Amino acid sequence: MLLPLRDAEATLESCLESLANQTLGDVEVVAVDHGSVDATPGLLRKWSGRIDGLSVHRHAGGSLLDALNEGLARCRGHYIARMDGDDLCLPQRLEEQAQWLDSHPETALLGSRVELFSGSGLSEGYRAYQDWINSVVSPEQIRRELFVECPLPHPTWMGRREAFELLDGYQDNDLPEDYHFLLRCADAGLGLAKHPMALLRWREHPDRHSRTHPRYKRDAFFRLKACFLDRLFLKGRPAVVWGAGDRGRLLIRSLLDVDVNVAACVGLGDEDGRRPTEAHGVPVTAPEALPKILPGPILVCVGTPGIRPSIYDFMRQRGLDEGQDWCFAS
Repeated sequence: MLLPLRDAEATLESCLESLANQTLGDVEVVAVDHGSVDATPGLLRKWSGRIDGLSVHRHAGGSLLDALNEGLARCRGHYIARMDGDDLCLPQRLEEQAQWLDSHPETALLGSRVELFSGSGLSEGYRAYQDWINSVVSPEQIRRELFVECPLPHPTWMGRREAFELLDGYQDNDLPEDYHFLLRCADAGLGLAKHPMALLRWREHPDRHSRTHPRYKRDAFFRLKACFLDRLFLKGRPAVVWGAGDRGRLLIRSLLDVDVNVAACVGLGDEDGRRPTEAHGVPVTAPEALPKILPGPILVCVGTPGIRPSIYDFMRQRGLDEGQDWCFAS
């Protein structure tokens, strides 16, 4: 288990207790403290006497990415799992995931379903996010939803050592390192899967690294999507972006920044039927005005709740195949 930490005193003991209670024997826990100024170092010393496989390493002043790569270098197991110091593993998590990887040699990186929790309760947005995460389970679903968001939550990962070595660990490029690693796995043809059980209790709170660090802002996600949409889906073809709102415009700008030819934008218009005429210089058209032979695949990038069924209907009526002629990108 690779466990990077910084100032985790409030939740660390419950995290470590969940690791101490794993049903899998002989668990190695590599804890990398990257600059804690609270009680985290003392708690790690305390628990090093309670968890036989716990080793503690300090990377003072280092970033999360530095801690992840140092931890990878110190992990000795054939399988390498991940979690954070504010999350909780179910007792059977590591055993279930190790058994899955034992019996599915085609899988390089395995996640699991999750249970999100928060001391103040979950917002509707996070409940919807949990529902989406837990609906994307099979390798086919993971490939289909790959450009919506990261379909395998980072703290649920268990992967083969060879996968981490092949990709040379995490890369520092001011982009979300977990989603970047996952997309690089897909680019390398490595198998991605998700265990059907919810094996991690994933804590939501306002100080989460993914809520506070600039590398997790929306524009960073879209810059990353644009690069890999070009590599994995467009493959040199022009793009048609479905969505003239904030998300669609951000995707268009990100695609243009990596020299993708955005041939058209589809806009549905507002309540009065009005739609913009252009988005970053790309002409905006109504869905029914799209030519029969499209200039390129459609990238659907809209955030309107409940709109997916109508988009599926449109694509079916046009005879367009998901994964070849179009995909969701948000």
